[in-house]
Amino acid sequence: MKKISVIILLLSTIIISRDISPVISIRYDQIDNDIQVTDAIGLQFDLGKNRFTGFDTDGIDYRIYTGWRFGKIGLGHDGVNPEYTIGATYDIIDNIALDLEFIMADDNSNSMRMGLNINFGDIQPIPEN
Repeated sequence: MKKISVIILLLSTIIISRDISPVISIRYDQIDNDIQVTDAIGLQFDLGKNRFTGFDTDGIDYRIYTGWRFGKIGLGHDGVNPEYTIGATYDIIDNIALDLEFIMADDNSNSMRMGLNINFGDIQPIPEN
């Protein structure tokens, strides 16, 4: 099922505007406790002026996020409880970024998540100044 979803997301970037791009993430959840590795897919929308928004899911955990330059906030659900994320994004190379996020869950099970995001769109790097 994930392979079909990835193929549909990749083909949608050819059909739809360049401002929408699929994103694949490798997430290292709970890096402050017992590390759990998951993968996620989603879409990211470029809003211009280094602003973006999007959504992603790993099949159970899903969220909507928005960001500007290097900051990112999100609202989602982990399958049991609502969760809120706040974090930072660092562009490693053109379409690969590293995320570090603090996840605040409704049941006080707060944790840290690190993610490696591969963006298949035509995203411009953040300018130096």
